[in-house]
Amino acid sequence: MTIDRFDFDATLLTVNFATRLLAMEVDRDVLIDRTIEAFCDLGACRDATLMMYDEYKQLRGVGASLQQRRFIINEEIPLTNAMLEAAQSLKPVVRPVCDDSIYPLPAESCDTDKTCLCVPLVGSRDRIRGFVTLYREKERQWELSEIFQLGIISTVAAISFENSNLFRQTIEDSLTGLYLRRYLFIRLREEVQRVKRRGGPLSVIMLDVDHFKDVNDMYGHATGDAVLRAVGELLNDNSRKGVDLPCRYGGEEFVVLMPGSDKKEAKIVAERIRSACQQKIIHAPEGDIRITMSSGIASIEECENICADALLKKADKRLYRAKEAGRNRTVCLDG
Repeated sequence: MTIDRFDFDATLLTVNFATRLLAMEVDRDVLIDRTIEAFCDLGACRDATLMMYDEYKQLRGVGASLQQRRFIINEEIPLTNAMLEAAQSLKPVVRPVCDDSIYPLPAESCDTDKTCLCVPLVGSRDRIRGFVTLYREKERQWELSEIFQLGIISTVAAISFENSNLFRQTIEDSLTGLYLRRYLFIRLREEVQRVKRRGGPLSVIMLDVDHFKDVNDMYGHATGDAVLRAVGELLNDNSRKGVDLPCRYGGEEFVVLMPGSDKKEAKIVAERIRSACQQKIIHAPEGDIRITMSSGIASIEECENICADALLKKADKRLYRAKEAGRNRTVCLDG
């Protein structure tokens, strides 16, 4: 394919745009959102679906855009002939839009006024990591230059997801899906330096599962692991995506790092987590289990010495007070 001067310049801009938007991002949810944003922008589309293969080689929808509103999804997606063709050829294919799905998906034949472009996400060693589907009205034909540039985006996106997965393996707790303690220290030091340079709020919540040892002793470690997984889900669900940093600090102890949040805002989140935990029913072979959590909150403006250790020690001290006061509570003051 011959690329004229205009297309060559546009291609360079595309590579630059894709690299800046995707290549340095490691947070999966943010990467999903940015990938859809990039495809919709370059494809001049309002509707898109991002599908990725999971660890079981099952194709799942992970993100979508409908009328320019982007959101995370988690749905099993059937592999269509159009996807198989795109995967085998390593090139985008055009098909009618499937009317049976609310998300843009390719159909083999359909009486519709829209067309669907199915773009394979081709990663390292030509491995197919997933697909992006976009649709537009039939009268707006897909230009060769558009397809070429979307192919560039697909490769950058696929490799970005590979890098994100590799990076998360080094910083993520395999049991809970939360960040590891060592990554917490890295990010906390960075946030403290940011506060020293620019000011602004910074808070941490330190949490502990009440009577966790009794759960392990009574039900066994397998059930204890199920409890920790459930807590990990609660912390992820109640933290701001791409902003807060929920971590497993060690054993049954957890920390949520909250950049840009003062103590009042942190207390709201801590109480939301505590309430959700109290209402959570964990199903185990031995029967249903209910647990509670205690937490201590500290903000950087309370620390005489602005440093990571001082902030964590203050939160830990308040967590200890919550335990002494009867558990299943949040403490954000000394004394």
